[in-house]
Amino acid sequence: MAEMREKLMHFFNIGTAETPEYALLGDGITSLTEEFNPESNTKQYIHQANGTTSIKSYTPSISVEKEYIKNEKLQKWMDEKIKLLPVGTAAESDYVRLNVMETPTAEGTYPAVKRRCSYQFDNIGGDAGSELKNSMTLGGIGDGIQGTFNVKTGTFTEAAAPTLEK
Repeated sequence: MAEMREKLMHFFNIGTAETPEYALLGDGITSLTEEFNPESNTKQYIHQANGTTSIKSYTPSISVEKEYIKNEKLQKWMDEKIKLLPVGTAAESDYVRLNVMETPTAEGTYPAVKRRCSYQFDNIGGDAGSELKNSMTLGGIGDGIQGTFNVKTGTFTEAAAPTLEK
């Protein structure tokens, strides 16, 4: 039997780089998929019946469509940022992805990947008679950082860099 969606969790930093405050991407969100957006290069040489594909890079992104929940922490953050519509480095933060099916490294702490990202606000509104919704897109910047994340304290700890043995 397949595992349930709630075991793959995403947290978004609504604080600053110096004082992160991670909000669970959850309340008001009925669907969330992290797209990896691979860029590939395909070649076929004249003596081959089939080509060869190599992967050049990935640019992960997440589209977040969210029901408007007035007093929810992420919604309050979005409301303030939508007033300003930040651009450039002012529209950057990070997100953390973890899978609670992985073996915890300590109680409530799981292997995780943190990724720097841009954020953009796509829309706010909805149809007559329906719930108010807003959406944003998170766009990956650079390489992910391996580490651990404590879901209770909202703390990401970067993994020690591997050392080369001599």
